[in-house]
Amino acid sequence: MIHIAICEDDPIYLRELEKTIKETKELSAEIHLCSSPEERSKLYGKNSIPYDIVLMDIELPEKSGIILSKEILQSHAATQIIFITQYREYCSDVYETEHVYFIHKSDVKQYLPRAIEKAIFNLKQRKNNYLTISWNRREHNILLDDIIYIERNLRTTTIYCTSSTYHTSEKLAQLLDRLDQNFVCCHRSYLINLNQITDFENNLVTLAGQYKIPVSQKRAVEVKKQFLAMFAK
Repeated sequence: MIHIAICEDDPIYLRELEKTIKETKELSAEIHLCSSPEERSKLYGKNSIPYDIVLMDIELPEKSGIILSKEILQSHAATQIIFITQYREYCSDVYETEHVYFIHKSDVKQYLPRAIEKAIFNLKQRKNNYLTISWNRREHNILLDDIIYIERNLRTTTIYCTSSTYHTSEKLAQLLDRLDQNFVCCHRSYLINLNQITDFENNLVTLAGQYKIPVSQKRAVEVKKQFLAMFAK
């Protein structure tokens, strides 16, 4: 299932966009309507909810949709942005940030299904660079490069990222099988991203300059070996 957010301050047109998405053939989507600045502010920043696709009106009361899109992409780089506006003069401005499509409001029924198809194609292309987890019946796609470390505590695994934190019931061994070679088990309770190591001494690694993670004695040699091998490539 694809998760789509619509950022539009006109309630009538917001529902029209929702209807158009629902009418798109062979699309299974959960749609979230962001009609207020408060709802839109939840799309970026710490603990924000990532969406696969965001339909973005360019003229919003609190800030430009282009600026808002930049903020969303800083938190969730995989999100596919589709700009929608009634002003064609913005067609050059949208290239200030990454986006999939620019659609004039009068052409939405014709071009939105095509834009969503392209966004889904992009998401599939990026899938190999992401870890997909489920929590509370919702799927999350996490960029591997954003993961700092993963911790198992009792029956819950927490994934600490540069801008968000996620939870899953999967065990560390299950996750490690789906991660790339830059991840290593340094302790029975931790997986770390070797790219995030900023200091390594004895039985302790520092990640991203601030997170102190223990390295068990029996794993220390192997972790250091993999860390050095990564930089020898």
